[in-house]
Amino acid sequence: MPACCNAILQYETNKVIRIQSMNYGTIKWLLHVIVFSYASFALVTDKLYQRKESVISSVHTKVKGLAEVKEEIIENGEKKVVSTIFDTADYTFPLQGNSFFVMTNFLKTKGQRSGLCAEYPTPRTLCHSDKNCKQGWMDPQSKGIQTGKCIVYEGNQKTCEVYAWCPTEATVQAPRPALLNSAENFTVFIKNNIDFPGHNYTMRNILPDFNKTCTFHKTKNPQCPIFRLGDIFQETGDNFSEVAIQGGIMGIEIYWDCNLDSWFYHCHPQYRFRRLDDKITNESLYPGYNFRHAKYYTENNVEKRTLIKVFGIRFDILVFGTGGKFHIISLIVYIGSTLSYFGLVRPSRSCAF
Repeated sequence: MPACCNAILQYETNKVIRIQSMNYGTIKWLLHVIVFSYASFALVTDKLYQRKESVISSVHTKVKGLAEVKEEIIENGEKKVVSTIFDTADYTFPLQGNSFFVMTNFLKTKGQRSGLCAEYPTPRTLCHSDKNCKQGWMDPQSKGIQTGKCIVYEGNQKTCEVYAWCPTEATVQAPRPALLNSAENFTVFIKNNIDFPGHNYTMRNILPDFNKTCTFHKTKNPQCPIFRLGDIFQETGDNFSEVAIQGGIMGIEIYWDCNLDSWFYHCHPQYRFRRLDDKITNESLYPGYNFRHAKYYTENNVEKRTLIKVFGIRFDILVFGTGGKFHIISLIVYIGSTLSYFGLVRPSRSCAF
């Protein structure tokens, strides 16, 4: 027979020596018990007999509350303090995704109309002559299009003339304390529907015995889906009044850890809160959260607007979790993988001996 065929047709088998020994037998069964205990513990605690699926969810929110805002206005050359009531339509703005926004502070530039005017004085807009201004120049940081003229803004200050909404917005600090500081008493109702399509199971965070007058509390009422905004900031260790001045971003985490087996059923949300914006950012790095919007109106057949720089808190609702249910294939696969651990017991004993 050719030599190449000898190697192919060879058959090998292991030689087993059985030793009658109390010590070796004790070690053998001790290792078996350790492996079996670990495998059983992992099977139960990690629910490795289940097929798990990530949650799919939708979120709907409703904010409620009233605030009295006192603004300082100039009327007939005199300063007056005027009180205004703000409701949900005034301080909430629509956002995309699982987020909602609550205005806590603002700056207004009233009576703007389209035309020519001097830009607000800053180191970037100050000028000495027309040579410092470029006709048609549009700076992304500017409030309009330069006409090429250097005109008086106020007193001895000169700035480049722009075609813009006039008067241009002034660069001033946000009011302290925040104008809607009482927003910490507002409440938000969060409705969260979840689905595990692989298990054909749907659920929501509103329980059958839901009390509409409840308010979330971490220990006393952990399943209530109505949250007081001030309480959310207390949970993260932040001061609502400080954040309300320049705004911020807060995360509301809803975690679902669902056991869908009938004998150990559990599927209730857990709520956690996390500050998402940078709390230690200095003034040069644009702290807080703000944007601008305008309210348009017509006066004497002239279109005008009130520009509002809005400061507030954006709440991002983050939903995550898994749902697990008994699955015979998952159990068989785990048992099969566990048997390989018992195979390690024999070599380990041989090394020890």
